[in-house]
Amino acid sequence: MKLRILLVDDADFIRDLIKRTLRKFLPNCEIIEAADGKRAQSLLNKQEFDLVLSDWEMPGLSGEELLRWLRSEEKFAGLPFIMITSLGSKQNIMKAVEAGVSDYLGKPFTAEELMHKVQKALVKVGKLKAPKQAAPQAGGGVFSSLEIFSNKADAVGGSADALTGNAAKKSSKMKGTGVVKFGSGQVKCMIRGISNDEMIVVAKNSSVTPTILEAVKLDLSPSGEGGIVTDIGGYIYSLTAMEKKASAEFFSMNIRFNTEDKQTREQVTQFLLSIE
Repeated sequence: MKLRILLVDDADFIRDLIKRTLRKFLPNCEIIEAADGKRAQSLLNKQEFDLVLSDWEMPGLSGEELLRWLRSEEKFAGLPFIMITSLGSKQNIMKAVEAGVSDYLGKPFTAEELMHKVQKALVKVGKLKAPKQAAPQAGGGVFSSLEIFSNKADAVGGSADALTGNAAKKSSKMKGTGVVKFGSGQVKCMIRGISNDEMIVVAKNSSVTPTILEAVKLDLSPSGEGGIVTDIGGYIYSLTAMEKKASAEFFSMNIRFNTEDKQTREQVTQFLLSIE
């Protein structure tokens, strides 16, 4: 039987990216879209679904209000509902838990993190067979998973380790290109690695370079399909010459994103999904 998933988000580009990810991992699924909670209510009353993926902040009827309505209806008691949102505070997550959410995914997130949540929810209700090998469980932030509150947190490694450790060294494939813009100028770069909250880029040494802790704006372009994401906010965390000499031609930069900013979280999510 074909899986039917209801995807609720007022941002067109987020819906498009999530659809592409779902179809890549679940090619036979049917995805029905709703741009707000009211439209989602109407669709839920007209047809059956196996899973609901919903944003929290939407005009009209929010994701939380949609969830509370859904749980008040007996026919939807067992329907999995995953909240996908940039509202990642403990208070928001607890509100979602109290409302009856099945799982919680904080923005920004990767395709692997999304599919880990989706697969887990569908396996739990018997709509999908458990995969032979567990899906990657990289964390999307301190409060990215409901299991944190039941002492069963997903395995979350430090993002710096993920970018600079052995895994990164084994894969030399660049993720895309970018421009790092700062007070005195800008430099073009290649994206060596990227996670939810930071990235490592390689740039050619020039007369103009940023300094440690300097604020930057990033324009990023993925290697494959996907559009350019512009003006992502962040700051320089570290600068390292690629060669052990004063005339080193290339240097690498570790850039931390301003993940406390909602727009930045949305932009990072957009880019992460576009490179999968």
